[in-house]
Formats: sequence, structure tokens, C-alpha cells
Amino acid sequence: MQEAVVNILLVDDEQRNLDALEAILTGPGYRLLRADDADKALKTLLENDVAAIVLDIKMPGVSGFELAKLIKGTRRFREIPILFLTAYLLEDQDVLAGYGAGAVDYLTKPLNPQILRLKIGVFADLFRKTRALAELNSTLEARVQERTAELEASEAALRAASKQKDAFLATLAHELRNPLAPLRMGLDLLLQVPDPPQSTTRVLAAMNRQLEHMVRLIDDLLDVSRISRGMLELKKERADLGTLVERAIDTARPFVDARKQTISVNVRAPVSAVVDTTRVCQIVGNLLHNASKYAPTGGEIRLELVREGDAAVIRVADRGVGIPADQLERVFDMFARIERSVPSANTGLGIGLALSRQLAELHGGTLAASSAGEGQGATFTLRLPALSGPLAQAAPAGSGVGDTHRTPNALRIVLIEDNEDAADTLAMWLEEMGHAVQVARTGPDGLALVQEARPDVVLCDVGLPGMDGVEVCRRVKELPDVHPLMVAITGWATDADRRRTGEAGFDHHLVKPVAPDKLRDILRVATALS
Repeated sequence: MQEAVVNILLVDDEQRNLDALEAILTGPGYRLLRADDADKALKTLLENDVAAIVLDIKMPGVSGFELAKLIKGTRRFREIPILFLTAYLLEDQDVLAGYGAGAVDYLTKPLNPQILRLKIGVFADLFRKTRALAELNSTLEARVQERTAELEASEAALRAASKQKDAFLATLAHELRNPLAPLRMGLDLLLQVPDPPQSTTRVLAAMNRQLEHMVRLIDDLLDVSRISRGMLELKKERADLGTLVERAIDTARPFVDARKQTISVNVRAPVSAVVDTTRVCQIVGNLLHNASKYAPTGGEIRLELVREGDAAVIRVADRGVGIPADQLERVFDMFARIERSVPSANTGLGIGLALSRQLAELHGGTLAASSAGEGQGATFTLRLPALSGPLAQAAPAGSGVGDTHRTPNALRIVLIEDNEDAADTLAMWLEEMGHAVQVARTGPDGLALVQEARPDVVLCDVGLPGMDGVEVCRRVKELPDVHPLMVAITGWATDADRRRTGEAGFDHHLVKPVAPDKLRDILRVATALS
């Protein structure tokens, strides 16, 4: 590869000296530039990129020392090496003055051509390498800028995709909850029919279990989205973990009973902790559901609650298909599928365990899995920070067995819902409880009906035609002498949605499909206040 041609500046007041220098240095790698005084030398430097300067010391007017100082005093030229030429023997102070002016070396006339060529060759090679390095740095900098721009664009695209995903999940959950709402209320109505045929009872029980499963999957999907965005807020309170374990068992009972399994519970002593009670029930419920799924039909699930040091420990163990040792951590990966030597018919979305670990970590706890291997069952261990001393906690009023379906006194209720199936089944359910119900299908009609009927309770969908539920609530709150209990019933379930309805004046925010027990409790309180 041919070397790049570099410029060498020759400065001498005598033309014959310049000719001699040219004769020595002429070659394919150099372009020789001539100047016979300081002004021409500076002009040449301004017009050309120079690799080295060969400079005579003794020149009329501006001497070589003075010209060197001018050159080195200019930022653009200060890195150019200067080789001084002299026909005189120099004293030490003259040599020091030359180096102080910026010289890198001296040669004495008459010149040794070979030495001059070697020295200029070194300067030229250094110049080429410096220029190549600068070009490489410039290329790298341009590539870095290009790559940075690509990464920023990629990050922006990922943020947009994540935002789209969250919006999609929220919309999907809303759209799925709307058709589930009439199913929930319709099933509850059918489950209350006295003395149904045994076949009907089995079918309804199966439908109820599957409906609960569908609702839980939707909630899990949204919870995963909230956690990934850092938007899940824990509502912590002091709680008895034994009570929460019982509640979790109640939620898992339909699935466990369907597989004719039993749950043995060992609570060695009362253990209390500051936790989000709903989320802890969700974790334990997921563990029980997972154990039931992979345990054999008719098998036993063991649940233990103990205190170990400063930790409350809940263990859920089964004697089912087990987990291969190399797959233990994968069970907590989102959408994970465990690879087994014998494929299992029981599969799911792979959300429950991943969500449960994230919820445990949000509480400052841990969730771990252990197994002796395939066919040896598995144990999941939840550890949470425990409080010192037991917590005696009385059951809330109205939560006793058999009290769930207690019928309150009749209330005047306005139901504003544009989904006909949801409105009709909820109205039937309310009327079955003895309430007087009037239904409106749009926001404006609902507002007019509230003004006319002056109800005790308004159950209002948020996504209404004509006027959304938030605006309906605001206007109801402005009505004189009309003060109903405002309950939002909606498929939107994010914290932002709850804040929005709360700021509008809703007293409660219920997510479709509404749990009948929750609505009964609200109506019970409304009855007491009416």
C-alpha cells in the first residue's frame, strides 16, 4: 500500500540551500514546500497541512528562533516538529534557546543527507499515524453517535411498544370484563335457586370455577403490567397471617374440590405482619392453585404457617409431578414452560408464580421453590417480615359463615349501564335481593333518572354513551337534595382509573365482573345509612 504524501516545509533565505534540501528529500512520500522568509513561511503554513518544518536559524529580518516562537505560539501549528539548521557551532545557551523556541532537533551544515532523510522520515511517519488515528477517532465518534441515535430510537420504540402493550392489556381486560359481568351475576342468581337438579348443580359449579379462573387470569395480567411499570401500590396494614391463609384457602377451594383433593393446614402459632392483605391472599392462592394443578387427583396439599426468627414462613407442598433440579428457578420466569421427561397435561400462561414472586419481593420478602425431582412433588416457601408478638383479630362484622346471602332492607337503586345483558342480569340480581331497581342505558338518561327517582344508591358504568360515568357522577353531586351512594362499576381497573372515579366523587369503585359479596356488603352499609 502506497504511503500517503505529506507536506514538508523548507525555510531558508538562500535559494541554493533550498535547492539542496529539495535534492536530499525529494521522494514519492513528500511534497516539498519552499519559503525564503518568515512571511512566506507563515502564509504557506496557513494554506497547507504540514508534517514537519526544516528551518534555518540565521535569516535576515525575522530569525529562525523568532519564527519558531511565532509558529509554536499558534494553537493550530504548535504540534508541528521543527528541525533547526545552522552553519555555526552553537553555545549551550543557544541550543537551550532553540529548544525553548520549539525545536525538536538540530542539524549542522554541511548536512549529512542520510541523517536528514531519516529524521524527516520519522516526523512524516508520526504525522501519518497521527492523522490515521484522528480519522479513526472521527469515524469511531461518528459511529458512536450513529449507534447512540439507533439505541435512542430503539429505546423510544420499546417505550412506545411497552405503552401500547399496557394500553392493550388494559383495554383487553376491560373488554373481557364486560361480558363476564352478566355471567357473574347470572351464575350467582342460578346458584341461589333452591333444590336444583344434581346435574345442574355440577354444571353451575364448573361454570363458576371457570369464571373465577378467568377473572384471576385477567387480574394477574394487569398486575404484571403494573409491576413492570412500577405502578402497583401496596396497601399495607397489620394483619394476622393465619386469617389470610384461611381466606386464600377459601378462594382456592372450588378448584381443589373439583379435583377431589384435600388441604391440610398446620398453623403452629399466631403470626402477624404488616402486609397488603389482598396481595398476600393472592400469593398464597396462586401457590395453592399451582399445587392443586400439579398434584394428583385425590391428593393432599400441605400448608404450613410458622415463625422462623424475624420471618413469617408459609410453605405450600404437594406430592405431584415435581420439578427437575435445573428448572427450579425457571418456574418464576414469566410465561415459562417447564421441560419434563413426561409432558404434563396441566399447563397455563405461566403468570401466577412469576407474579407471586414479584409481589413477595415488593413486601420485602422472598418466594422460593424446592423439589427432590420429577415425580417427587414440590414445595414453595414464602417468607415475609414478621411483627413481634401475636395479633388477635376479630372477624369483621357480617363476614361469618352463612351471613353472605343475608337480604338487607329494600333500597331504591338506579342502575346506569349500556350493556343490556350486564344491566338485565344485575337488575334481576338486585331485585332478587328485594331492592327496587330502575335502569338507564345512557349517561344523560341516567342523570335524568337520578333527578326523578332520588335513589339511595346509583350503580354507574364509566364508559357510557352520551356522557361518561365520571361526568354523570360530577353532575349528580351537584344536584340539590339528592345524595345517593355513588358506586362505579367498570371494566377499567388501574390505580389511575380508581383515582379518576374517586376524584369525580364516587364512593366505591367495583371492577367487572363484580364480586357479589362485595356488592352485598356495600348495599348492607347503604341500608344501615338510609
